[in-house]
Amino acid sequence: MNDFILNIQDKTWLMVILCSVAGYLAGSISFARLINFILKDTTHIDSWAEPVPHSDEKFESDLVSATLVAKRLGARYGCLTSLLDMAKVALPTLLVMLAFKEQPWFLLTSFFGVLRHNFPVWYHFVGGRGESPILGSLIVINWYGLLLMNLAGIVLGFITGSVLVVRWSGYILLIFWFWFHFHNIWYVVFMIGVNLLFWLSMRNDLKKYLDLKNNKGLSFSEEDVSGFIMMGKGLGRALDKYSIYALIKKALKHH
Repeated sequence: MNDFILNIQDKTWLMVILCSVAGYLAGSISFARLINFILKDTTHIDSWAEPVPHSDEKFESDLVSATLVAKRLGARYGCLTSLLDMAKVALPTLLVMLAFKEQPWFLLTSFFGVLRHNFPVWYHFVGGRGESPILGSLIVINWYGLLLMNLAGIVLGFITGSVLVVRWSGYILLIFWFWFHFHNIWYVVFMIGVNLLFWLSMRNDLKKYLDLKNNKGLSFSEEDVSGFIMMGKGLGRALDKYSIYALIKKALKHH
């Protein structure tokens, strides 16, 4: 086995193909559809369509993800789906990392795992957001960087008063952390790539959210947003009351 690894790890194009295909095949497993099939005997999951707080509007999303499973089948099945989605990309990423130590080939495995998860060919490119496989990969690649940047995201969220900043800014911050920590352009390219996959998969949801706020004139508290995206209303309530943005807004209002 060691001889095989030594023979192929210097063959660049062969390594690119092997590591990319490994990630792509691992990412092709749709655990959301599999769990739904086990419980309901069908791979079809109804789209997410829920009333928007304080309005007659509905928010619809065609993403098939752990969040959708949680909303359709319950929180425990959503958590199970998320863990399986994390593992399906994290495990092959870890195996490639351990087997081929000369170059970060495992970044390709992770990237193509997320790519296939988000845009599955057999399901008309309708997949998930990629959060679970991204998190699984990052735990393997640099778990403490993930932790630090998410903590930084929480701080930024309490400065800006935004639950969406709390949840998602860590992915963007990791681009800069990877450059600082690894001093290797391929880590930066990887993090930019998974960010693009994530935000591309979110484009329709973000467009609808902005349409509701800007064109329909709806106003949401952070408590509303936090509850809607299943982060618990307590976090949003804290941001509404104690974020720097909220405190400055209250101070200016009193003046």
